[in-house]
Amino acid sequence: MCCLQPPGHSILYDLLQIKLLTTRRKGQLIHSTPDLEQLSYLVENLVDRSVGIVRHVSQAPREPGAPDFFHYLAKAGNTLALCDQKNSSFGSGTSSNRASALGKALGEAVERYCSAIYNKEELPLTSFAEASFPCIPPSDWALFSEKQYSQLGFRFSPFDRNIPLRWVQATDLLQDTPCYVPAAMVFLPYSFNRENGEVPITQTISTGLACHGSRTKAIHSAICEVIERDAFTITWQARLGRPHIKVETLSDLNRDLVHRLERINSTVTLLNLTMDVGIPTILSVLHSHVPDSPALVFAASADLDPEEAVRKSLEELAHTRRLAQLLKTNLSPCIPDENFGNIVNQDLHVHLYCDHKNTNLADFIFESRQRIGFDEIENLATGDPEINLWTLLEKVENVHHRVLVVDLTTPDVRESGLFVFRALIPGFHPLFMGHEIRALGGTRLWQVPQKLGYQGITKLTGDNPAPHPFP
Repeated sequence: MCCLQPPGHSILYDLLQIKLLTTRRKGQLIHSTPDLEQLSYLVENLVDRSVGIVRHVSQAPREPGAPDFFHYLAKAGNTLALCDQKNSSFGSGTSSNRASALGKALGEAVERYCSAIYNKEELPLTSFAEASFPCIPPSDWALFSEKQYSQLGFRFSPFDRNIPLRWVQATDLLQDTPCYVPAAMVFLPYSFNRENGEVPITQTISTGLACHGSRTKAIHSAICEVIERDAFTITWQARLGRPHIKVETLSDLNRDLVHRLERINSTVTLLNLTMDVGIPTILSVLHSHVPDSPALVFAASADLDPEEAVRKSLEELAHTRRLAQLLKTNLSPCIPDENFGNIVNQDLHVHLYCDHKNTNLADFIFESRQRIGFDEIENLATGDPEINLWTLLEKVENVHHRVLVVDLTTPDVRESGLFVFRALIPGFHPLFMGHEIRALGGTRLWQVPQKLGYQGITKLTGDNPAPHPFP
């Protein structure tokens, strides 16, 4: 994929098109169109081919036969000019609205930029037992099982009280108190320096990174992503069949998104993944009936407002479907080995389910006979971002967990009017890439399904033997 703008095409042209197409329907903006003036300001301040926080941004062409969505690609500047880490520079965004897609791509590129800029030598190196500052106890995190640690060649070491790690200060938002967390769970990328005594304890992932023009909304989005991944991984690993949401009960706007996806001879299924925390979480699945198209594509989103959760899930579905089509078109079929040990990265997780021969691996998730209307999902949003954030924090506290955040906003990004945060909820179940290193530690995977009325799984039965389908 290329982030250079095509001949005769410029970001100014895109902004003009956005202005022309930003119309009102029945007194309401189409979905949540970003403010055009703010978007123009961001492009002007972020994007520069030579010295910009974002070097390039462009609209990706829609392939023949693909759903009718806008796709944008952005490439951030190389952070090696500022620190010792090279960022994952590409960001992308998909929406039925051009401005939203552009905003998402810019935001993701900025997330990757900010999360890579840090000085490791400034981070305290010590064990939990010897730390002179408050830390989250190692046992609070959901990581790996004793059986995994005992496997020959397993790449991670047990996170115990005595191993030295780099730490970074986070904030417990409800208590408004500082508490330190492992730096590897905050920064991206992060490498463990064995010469200093560090040992790898976890995979570094992007879950909980968010960028927004509002500090409060950036934190809100970051928390919601952690909640969404917890809900999906527990659903997948515990093989839960979740309630179906009747597509015909969706709003007109979200039904339009479904129709865009289904026009390519595919079927959209929506499932309610809401867990004990009570935050609406929606899984959308695209099942193609065309041999040359990806067989199954999955995406999810969580939000206090279920309308937003559905919309974001469907737009993310279109985004992941584009990746899946590229993989199916350009790669040979993914043939798993006996224990799926060759599913080792995010592309392979997605590619496995591009093959129509592998759809049976996901049959369990559709098995529930329960059908609910969209209006049966409680809307917890108030319209006030501060109250919404407080609601999220209280919901997490009600299930005996705590929300921690780290402000990763760099000075140049802050001057552009953006904020980047990392949210962490110790104990919530993470989504790792690589089937053999899926998280089997913690308690939520083994206890929450039973609390919700499912049979669940035990250490004796084990978890789902098939890899998850998320990128």
